Amino acid sequence: MSPTLKATIIAAHLSTYVVVAINIWIFYRRREFFQTAVKVRSLPLIYTGFICFALAATCEIAEHMGDAWIYESQISVLNRLFYTFITAGLCLVALGLRKSRVLDVLLIASMVAVPLTYGIQDSKSVMQMISLVPAVIFVYTWYKVMEDWRVFLYLLFSNVLSLAFGIALIATEEQVFHVFIGPASAIGLLILGYVTWIQPQKYRDLSQEN
Repeated sequence: MSPTLKATIIAAHLSTYVVVAINIWIFYRRREFFQTAVKVRSLPLIYTGFICFALAATCEIAEHMGDAWIYESQISVLNRLFYTFITAGLCLVALGLRKSRVLDVLLIASMVAVPLTYGIQDSKSVMQMISLVPAVIFVYTWYKVMEDWRVFLYLLFSNVLSLAFGIALIATEEQVFHVFIGPASAIGLLILGYVTWIQPQKYRDLSQEN
């Protein structure tokens, strides 16, 4: 791997920290609106969820430091932690946005099931199927709270495109695809952050119309 490609891959992984910080800052700046007008369940839960995304990135970076940043689909403790923190992030943000007895049970169950099913028969298949549940609830909850169709773009970037780049990387072993996996998910989170940022103005515009 060339030094330039390696540096680009490292920068792509570090982008997660920037995006997480931006989203936490947005919710903090808009906290009065979301606590009084929208009445989200818990901003601390939302902050903690975003921090879990950063912890997931840390686990991934730690593993790459041992494999010279060459992507390998393998079963490992750090990889289990990566998926555990990703799932925890999705679940905690969703729990913080909106209260729902049924969805709460599914989210909490997912947080428990993902690390427990990781590596069954030396595979991630069962765990990945389960992880679809919090991913769908995560986006659904954002839509119910924000009422903005653009939240569904998160699935396009963080699930569809990120998965496509991952498959291309595994199939071709061309490490250049590694560059795009993290930023695709980061763009998805940035879209959610943008929707969050403009929500107070949309709320005021709708109130004036009514």
